[in-house]
Amino acid sequence: MKHVDTPEPAPEGPAPEPAPAVDGRSSRWARHRAQRRIELIRTARSAVDELGAQASMEEIASACKTSKSVYYRYFGDKAGLQRAVGEYTVTRMRDRLEEAARAAGSFEDTVEAMVAEYLLSIERSAPVYRFVVALPPETGRARHERHRAERGRGERARGERSGADEAPAESGGERYGIQEFVESVTALLAQAHVRHSPAAHRLAEPVLGYWAASTIGMVRGAGEAWMSTPAGTERLSRERMTELIVGWAVDGLRPPGAPVPEPPST
Repeated sequence: MKHVDTPEPAPEGPAPEPAPAVDGRSSRWARHRAQRRIELIRTARSAVDELGAQASMEEIASACKTSKSVYYRYFGDKAGLQRAVGEYTVTRMRDRLEEAARAAGSFEDTVEAMVAEYLLSIERSAPVYRFVVALPPETGRARHERHRAERGRGERARGERSGADEAPAESGGERYGIQEFVESVTALLAQAHVRHSPAAHRLAEPVLGYWAASTIGMVRGAGEAWMSTPAGTERLSRERMTELIVGWAVDGLRPPGAPVPEPPST
């Protein structure tokens, strides 16, 4: 007798649902919204540069030839706009600092390149920098979480882009703000120390982290004080300020000509 294969019984349960079709209109709208958002950030940044760091949402919207309601729709409130402009600004600033650090051939060159780029960035647009740093840091994100994110960023492959040309995330999902920027630059400095120092002279954690944080804190403090030199007081040139800060960072903070204290007697 000829054998006839019997068909497999149909599996029990409902048939799997087909994959949902991609809604082309939703995709186009999302792209349009992202493009519009980055356009609003750029125009707001230009407006703040012209009007000053204390510009209101109404003043910013008027300078950008749009309505205040548009900015509220995309950013929620002024703090949301500050975070978006801050992310846009500090992401690009950090990328330039990272490129400067990679191109340097020694530790001293790394510090000089980073300080020079930082001072250039804040001098180029002091009102935007003040607009960004005026926003209190987010309290909903733990410090160790920011450190973990920055450590991963610092371990990117050489030459990999960080997405500087992408639109910043929607409100509440920013990559990082000014505090995260400071911590990421602290990590860059620590990496430069390890890269350019003989193994026998490298600082180990946690002292490496303490030293890098204190150095970046000094650089930021000196840069912001220089940027805020009172009217009527002669401000040092950016080149001279770079030279001074590099000297303080590399050789120590003792003012030139100050007496060196005698070592304690034993």
